[in-house]
Amino acid sequence: MLKLLRLEYLFNVRQLLIILAIFSLYFAYAVNRVESPGVFIVTTSLMVGLGIPFAIMGREDKFKTAALLCSLPVRRSTVVLSKFAATWAAILLGLGYNVFLTAVLPFSKIPLGGVLSVKNLLVSLFLMSMLFAVILPFTIRFGFVGIIILLTGCQLLGIVTLLLGQLLGGAGIPLRLFFRAVERGLKFLLHHQATTGFLLVLAAGIIAVNLLAILVSRALYARRDL
Repeated sequence: MLKLLRLEYLFNVRQLLIILAIFSLYFAYAVNRVESPGVFIVTTSLMVGLGIPFAIMGREDKFKTAALLCSLPVRRSTVVLSKFAATWAAILLGLGYNVFLTAVLPFSKIPLGGVLSVKNLLVSLFLMSMLFAVILPFTIRFGFVGIIILLTGCQLLGIVTLLLGQLLGGAGIPLRLFFRAVERGLKFLLHHQATTGFLLVLAAGIIAVNLLAILVSRALYARRDL
């Protein structure tokens, strides 16, 4: 397992540094323009939770590392765990870098205490877990093609929602109702009081989502032709 993690590091360290450099521009803009810790947490979680997994997981097809890793005397389930652990390490690094910039940039309007609160950190981890739980099975099963399918599908859903909204006035459209439900869910997470019970439920949700992602990804990777 440790050797696989080392291989993942060697394959992806340069790409990760490039991603963090690109994120620096967005984070610097966000801390200067956004004043709400909740909005900042959501937007940066989406950036980190989408950008890093897509960039790291998508490189497998480019360098054909799947066949190399599976030729080693390790189980496919171990390969999946190594990719999961390596990507989460990169995500946490991105989150830590975000917090670092929030603290050191002199023009930051985001209070550091708001970002570092236990509730906001758990909300951020929960959102990134939800995104990663969708990305991981797609890329594990289909590789870079899975990323294209996922991105194209999301774009098509957005276009269909927009067209139906214009044609039907938006009333009762399932996709629009879904987006409104997501909006209400985000507001609930951000504005709910940080009680012990709420924090424990959030932590349990993070663990459950990641366990489900691992189980589904292991099952899909076992059927993948390399």
